[in-house]
Amino acid sequence: MNKLFITCTALAAVVCAPLANARTQATDSLVQNYMRSSLYTIIFNSDTMNKYYEEETKKGENADALMSVAKSFANTDKKKAANDTSTGSIFEMPAAVFPSIAIPNQFNDHNLAWRVVNFDSIKATVTDAELAQFAPKKKKGAGMAKFGKSMAGMSTQGDENNDQYDKYAPAVINKFFASNNIAPRLIAKWYDYDGNAEKHWGLGTITERGNYNFSAEDLAKAATDMNMQTKIANTTFNMINNTFVMAVNLRFRSYQAVVAEASAMANAVGSQFGGIGKLAAMGASAAASAAAGDGYTVQAVSNLYRLKWNDDINDTFGEKYLKTNATLDDLINAGICELEFVGTEKASSNIRQSLFSDKPISSLVERATARAIDEAIIKLQNNHEEFRTVLPIIGGDGEKIYAAIGTKEGLNEKDEYEILEANEDGKGNITYKSVGTVKAVKGKIMNNAYGAEDDLSDPNIKDEDKEAINRTYSEFKGKKGDFTGYFLRLKKKK
Repeated sequence: MNKLFITCTALAAVVCAPLANARTQATDSLVQNYMRSSLYTIIFNSDTMNKYYEEETKKGENADALMSVAKSFANTDKKKAANDTSTGSIFEMPAAVFPSIAIPNQFNDHNLAWRVVNFDSIKATVTDAELAQFAPKKKKGAGMAKFGKSMAGMSTQGDENNDQYDKYAPAVINKFFASNNIAPRLIAKWYDYDGNAEKHWGLGTITERGNYNFSAEDLAKAATDMNMQTKIANTTFNMINNTFVMAVNLRFRSYQAVVAEASAMANAVGSQFGGIGKLAAMGASAAASAAAGDGYTVQAVSNLYRLKWNDDINDTFGEKYLKTNATLDDLINAGICELEFVGTEKASSNIRQSLFSDKPISSLVERATARAIDEAIIKLQNNHEEFRTVLPIIGGDGEKIYAAIGTKEGLNEKDEYEILEANEDGKGNITYKSVGTVKAVKGKIMNNAYGAEDDLSDPNIKDEDKEAINRTYSEFKGKKGDFTGYFLRLKKKK
């Protein structure tokens, strides 16, 4: 790591220190001020797919019941209509509400200007060579059971114009990344790039996020202390190395169609799918569910990428671009910035209109969309350790520990979390030492799911559900002791 880069980072940290919060032992600070991964979320929207799903709804066995729900969404009672400013087809709403959904608190918001991308227009330009280059690779030994579990209710099979998303997504996403220089622009966002300024590259964002781990005294010391400069520079390196992009396709579908699709697939392959065959019995319940207000679901198909950043790239950037005040075009033309594919997951969340009679449909779709995205993040973290985040322990009583994590992060009493002690190696590199494991206490898990507070207006809500929504943290038991200031990270998902 070049020394010029270290010095620039440290000096900027001193200058900008008053703009950021120094770490304290207060509970609020422990929740807010810790090193997060950074996340950019973007939706790839297909109007062709949306229109197909609208037609799909009309073809179901209980199409009249489902479409009546759809009509009530679009032309509802006076009270709800007065609250709603949404326009257009309800099947287009997930894409419309997506940009308003905040990045989850466990990540820093690293969004770029592009939030909703036209999938169809890029797909039309994809060549056969590009399609082959980015074709999804089959994992050895995945087996039919695993395939069935991942695909149940999630495919778009049934129309030649709409069953191509999974096939084309890798090529479309990578073509978007390349044509818009997303990887170097992520670096530019880290360094507050301004092509019109005398000094193109700044360190405000890096300093602010790096201050999660340094006190005001540390930052002041960095002006003359090379060891502290190195620590700050290494913190910067680790932050950039944990920058992710989640490319999402949102599918607004009738619940009945999803159930029928899963049932048909189960019947087609029989015992190869094991327990999934039971879904066939769910078909009759779809109409009743629709009548109750559970007529639709938002499905999120997510592809995760990570910004490639290592010592060589970091040193090259520092010497050839940061040091020389090069332009963003110079960095783009160098071709040293890349995004690496991590994995893909599929998740969904139902829309429950019946519980919120005075809520506009746009609010309900936003709620379901946010929950589907949260569920996709949960699944990506379960299956890809590099995407798992550390969360601060905010207190405890010696027998139990407390952390601001809950249902939004997929927490349940069967999951195993490890307690982590943060250590520095003398050069500022942070490593985490596992000192024990804990599990959440049943009945003491915070319900922090998106829009959960709306459930408090339900007159039939149970006391335990109300308590879960009103909680501000979850309780864990297992390893005993005072671990305030330590961290939690998922170890094993049950």
